[in-house]
Amino acid sequence: MDDRLLKKYLEYANTEEAYAVLFVKKHLTQAKGHWVDIVDCRRYEMSSDNLHFRFVVGSLYKRRIQPQYPPKSAHTIDGKFNERGYYLMMRAMTWETAHKDIEQQKSKSVVASKFKITGVSYDKNQNNKNYFRDDAPPEIKALSKNLNDRTSPLWDKAMQYINEPDFVYEVRQVYII
Repeated sequence: MDDRLLKKYLEYANTEEAYAVLFVKKHLTQAKGHWVDIVDCRRYEMSSDNLHFRFVVGSLYKRRIQPQYPPKSAHTIDGKFNERGYYLMMRAMTWETAHKDIEQQKSKSVVASKFKITGVSYDKNQNNKNYFRDDAPPEIKALSKNLNDRTSPLWDKAMQYINEPDFVYEVRQVYII
């Protein structure tokens, strides 16, 4: 096992670029059978989901070089197969092969397909003027007539029915040039 390669891959795997590649693979069907080269990207900083991007710009290169994976027996110790180690090494080798193949194609001035994917995150309750959700009981909804009066004992129960922001993410446009 190549520990140097594995270490470099694990550093890369938590980068914005790595998540952008996953994002492209998820949302761009034309990426199948291609290496994804990210040129620029911007995530939604406030989102807890790493695959929420404002935009991702990059290129698709046909896969010309295929990675050569070691046999599973190389990751078997005392008859026990180290599945996690094997798949991490496969991913690291794929990542390394992708970078080599992309660099070779760039040096030969191969024309790649360019793409741009844009997305948006928004509060779907933004235009909802009701203080409480629709499923709140009528006595709870009645509290919204005077939101400054918090003396009612119903407020303890009412807090679970407040219309809170509900952020959703959508891919808005996909351009292939």
